[in-house]
Amino acid sequence: MPHQKFQSSNIKPRYSKGKISVFGINSVYPRPPWIAAWWAASFPGFGHMYIGKYLHGFVLIVWELVVNNMANLNMGIALSFHGKFEEAKAQLNQDWALLYVAVYVYSIWDSYRCAVEINKNHILAEIEDAPVAPSDVSFFDIITLDKKHPWVGMVWSLLSPGLGQLYSGSTIVGTFILAWWIYVCHKAVAVRTWLYSFLGDFSGASAAVDWQWFLFIPSIYAFAIYHAYSSVNENNILFDIEQIRNLRVRAENLEQLNPIDSGNVHLIATFEHSPFLDMAIHDMEKLGVPARNIVALPLENLDSKPHVIDSIHRVDGRSIVDGAMMGGSICAVLGAIYGFVLYWGPIIWGLVGLAGGIVLGLIIEIALNKKKLKLFAGQKSEVILEVACDASLQNQLIKILKSRKALGFALMPKP
Repeated sequence: MPHQKFQSSNIKPRYSKGKISVFGINSVYPRPPWIAAWWAASFPGFGHMYIGKYLHGFVLIVWELVVNNMANLNMGIALSFHGKFEEAKAQLNQDWALLYVAVYVYSIWDSYRCAVEINKNHILAEIEDAPVAPSDVSFFDIITLDKKHPWVGMVWSLLSPGLGQLYSGSTIVGTFILAWWIYVCHKAVAVRTWLYSFLGDFSGASAAVDWQWFLFIPSIYAFAIYHAYSSVNENNILFDIEQIRNLRVRAENLEQLNPIDSGNVHLIATFEHSPFLDMAIHDMEKLGVPARNIVALPLENLDSKPHVIDSIHRVDGRSIVDGAMMGGSICAVLGAIYGFVLYWGPIIWGLVGLAGGIVLGLIIEIALNKKKLKLFAGQKSEVILEVACDASLQNQLIKILKSRKALGFALMPKP
């Protein structure tokens, strides 16, 4: 929450909290620098995409696909893990491999550095209390900031990378990941390999697959799932931030500084941050309740525990999915590498590695956070709505609260 508020709605803020446009949604959200560095080490460009620097990420991803492929680096890695070191050296194109090192190290270093700077900008944006426009309408698209389920984004990216990003509202990012996924799968002959694997023709799967291109797939797949989850999470938080600021500005403009002492009925209700809260306030004003008699107070929630699974009702960006997906990406790559020579082939072993790595990552995270960990993110009250009006409107007010998904309400006793 902001430490100091400035009425900056009529001027361009020095430090923006987020941007909504036809291209997608992005925000200055504080992200752990070491996680950004890890994803950059997994695949150059991923660390920058994780922190919202998508243009840098796109450039580095294209660079990785070109230079890695020209150097035949993935083949060298796979053969090295199989103990075929001389064959691995013979596969490498040294001219291209030497170009790889500096940019790879830069990707890790710069993603960490940028994450630190973005965290600073987040603090400054909170101090300035910069506004965020909650929607953008253009000829091409209608983008609105709303609440979505993080796990739904994960499921869509699990079915096809890129779909989870489109679900979260990131049009350009989703399009890029989807096109990139299709291209890499085509070059790796991944669809035919997948078909042979699930028909039980494991020797046919191993013979069909292109090792060099296939080893891009585990990292891409794991990151797409994780990024879809985190981007939905961050957009939900941006919605909360925008709504909290709007409620505070509304209260200030209406001079709602003292408890309501007028009216025959005094009603208190609780809401979570959602579009239904704004609709409820609008419905009450249409009903004839004076705007000054409707006070919406954002709560400072005391639950700061990390959760294994965030939900639409409880989002804080600190879920244990971070460690789980990092473990999944490592083990998926290892499973695919050894799957080239094991009986089940690279597809089955890659999926086994992904599932096993997720479980292993969860176990490690739970062990590190066992004293403060909650399994599920439960529903919470986030806003108190206080209304005073004529007694004749009581039943209509209660009907509005029920239709607009209030978590609960109470009628204050008359003095």
